[in-house]
Amino acid sequence: MAPEIDLIVPTVKGREESLERCLRSFPETNDIIVSGYPSCGQAWAAGLRVSEAPYVMLCADDIEAIDSAWIEACVEAVNDGFLPAPIVFRPDGSIESAGGDMNASGCLLTDVRPNRAPVDFTPMPFVSREQIDQIGMIPSHMMCDVWVSHRGRQLGYETVLLHDYRLTHHHEMVGRKSATGPSDQAVYEHAMRKATEQ
Repeated sequence: MAPEIDLIVPTVKGREESLERCLRSFPETNDIIVSGYPSCGQAWAAGLRVSEAPYVMLCADDIEAIDSAWIEACVEAVNDGFLPAPIVFRPDGSIESAGGDMNASGCLLTDVRPNRAPVDFTPMPFVSREQIDQIGMIPSHMMCDVWVSHRGRQLGYETVLLHDYRLTHHHEMVGRKSATGPSDQAVYEHAMRKATEQ
């Protein structure tokens, strides 16, 4: 029997086709669609408040799962105490990222490291309920995925690349915020300082 997984997907008006493609590619999950929030982090937080499944994928509406191999790989990884990072492909099949790294060009790694190799952050977090309850969520738009990994690492959850966690990123442009702004960075830094002080 497949594990119960909540798929939390922020969306905005004008991205209906992209959202539908995303949801079709994750038939095994419970869909929690969160619409109209000004940032990804706020939408993920709203979805987490109603989520009850033991596992959660914090998704985007322009993401498409390539196959269902990600389920077993991600569940096994979080049960082993890790945070999974996917290999993300562009629609043409080229690699967009193989994990994130805040020191890399564009903050994304493009060389595929060995399976379960540590990476700085996951651009598409998959977490257990226990993990996300400890990590929490910040209300920024572009740094909330980085927060999950960096705060998770403070709590003992290393982020690792999973070869079977494979996604396509379609880059829907409607409503897209193009870059991390000063406010996103400030929200992230404030949350990390506060977490470190605890």
